[in-house]
Amino acid sequence: MHAIKLSILAIATLVGLLAASHSPPVTTAIAFLDSSEQQKDSPVPLALKDHYQVVEVAKFDVQDGIDFPPEYSQRLQDEIVKQFEKSKVFTHVLLPGQNPSDAGVSALRLTGTIIYFDPGSRGKRYVGFGMGAGNIVALVVFRDIATGQPHIVEQVSATLSSGAFGGGSEGIARELAKRLDTAVKLYLETPLLPPGDSLSSVAESPSLPGPGQKSVTISGDTLDQAQADLNSQAAAGYRLVAFTPHGTKTADVRMAPLAAPQGAYQYRIFHVRLVTNLAKDLNNAALDGYRYCPRTLSQVAGAVGLAIAEKPPQPSSARYSYRLHAAMQLSNLQKDVAKDQRDAFHLVGTLEIGGVHIALMEKAVESPMTKP
Repeated sequence: MHAIKLSILAIATLVGLLAASHSPPVTTAIAFLDSSEQQKDSPVPLALKDHYQVVEVAKFDVQDGIDFPPEYSQRLQDEIVKQFEKSKVFTHVLLPGQNPSDAGVSALRLTGTIIYFDPGSRGKRYVGFGMGAGNIVALVVFRDIATGQPHIVEQVSATLSSGAFGGGSEGIARELAKRLDTAVKLYLETPLLPPGDSLSSVAESPSLPGPGQKSVTISGDTLDQAQADLNSQAAAGYRLVAFTPHGTKTADVRMAPLAAPQGAYQYRIFHVRLVTNLAKDLNNAALDGYRYCPRTLSQVAGAVGLAIAEKPPQPSSARYSYRLHAAMQLSNLQKDVAKDQRDAFHLVGTLEIGGVHIALMEKAVESPMTKP
């Protein structure tokens, strides 16, 4: 009976995602500042993929308290190099200490930190039905080698659910490398930041565990309570600084104390069974002053898509609009991302569910907005 329920949920999830992949991007009726004519005349920004063809892959660090064997770290570095070379996402893939053949070429350096690892159970994976899955989460940063300027900051998660005789836990390195390769292909469609510019402070400096932080657990059957807990901590002077999925069953949200609170942040957790509804919910919340929290787009049991939005204590003149795309073919999603970039949208989240690739896009609208 348990297996039948899982199959029904999997089929329903895939049907919803496939429907989304054949639907136009979802937006809410928000008055944009730029017209279609202005968009046609706007210069197309240089994409990261057109500027960087070389990447250096460093061995990932491991967050304190995470039991990730050293041999797994080496295998992860090897798998990332292998995956990048196979997909040709970069022309040259280097290890630290190696130099590109063209000394003047622009290059990125990939660094990362393993922030969650659960090896799961090989015996249970051998039985099947999704049992015993291993899970891993890494925080990755791509920086210009010469200047140190960060261009991509993303949180990437992967699951090991099968393999020969259940698949050894070391196979999680291969799954993470594949997921990273997919995310990088999408982020390389984003515009090259001008020298001196930087990512937003939240995106550029994600928080690792620190003193005084508190944790809120999110699970499929406690979403309403989790939202209440987030707002309770926010009322006490805390702000969301990190979101870490633990597979598809639960997620951990860390809240850090504000140095000088000027009021309380507010939070909403959105969870949907039809992925396109997530963009609708975010757009409606944006009209109330909320903004998507980076790296919270995920899948948690009981929902196909989940995201968290934050409202600052002081009203802001900026409002945000969202589009969400889903596609079976990654190349189609890359085209959607590139097109949205020309409309001043920016890629803020990626997700992969059942072979369907998902991208969440955000656009700042610099004028006060009210609900119609």
